[in-house]
Amino acid sequence: MKALVFAALAIFSISGHSQIWLDNSCPIDYKVTNEEYTSVKANNLLTLVVDQEGKLMMNGKRQDDMSEIKFKEAVYNFLTNPSGESIKADSPKQAIIALGSYGEHDYYDLILRYVREVYLYAWDTTAEEKYSSIYMDLNCKKREKIRTGDFPYNVLELNNQKQTDTK
Repeated sequence: MKALVFAALAIFSISGHSQIWLDNSCPIDYKVTNEEYTSVKANNLLTLVVDQEGKLMMNGKRQDDMSEIKFKEAVYNFLTNPSGESIKADSPKQAIIALGSYGEHDYYDLILRYVREVYLYAWDTTAEEKYSSIYMDLNCKKREKIRTGDFPYNVLELNNQKQTDTK
């Protein structure tokens, strides 16, 4: 079953929806604050940093040759914590994913896209369970219920922090 879920995740990442972050008809207004980021429990924080060599560091551990599927599986498992591990998020509502990069790297944009695709997958799954429809077909009110109640988009882009703080 787990393999089937992640095969679907892989197919979803190749689909037309994966090229579009959102359709902008229902913008995400909520942003993670510095206070939330600095006060979050360690197990509720997933830090993804692209180092100076362009390699991914996940919670301080270098991830060499991590495939797209394994990365997405790791992020999804962090958010949902199906095994109830103490080192993963207590719930998707409490989880924060912080992305950063030492310098400009195309890999950073790829990692951000993968994280967004995991959220879209989670939102689609929840939309199917609750409304028997995919997320993108829902009206803004139903989308917001999923984003605020089930899987809030708690992603903090550390490199873009100054830009978001001044808005």
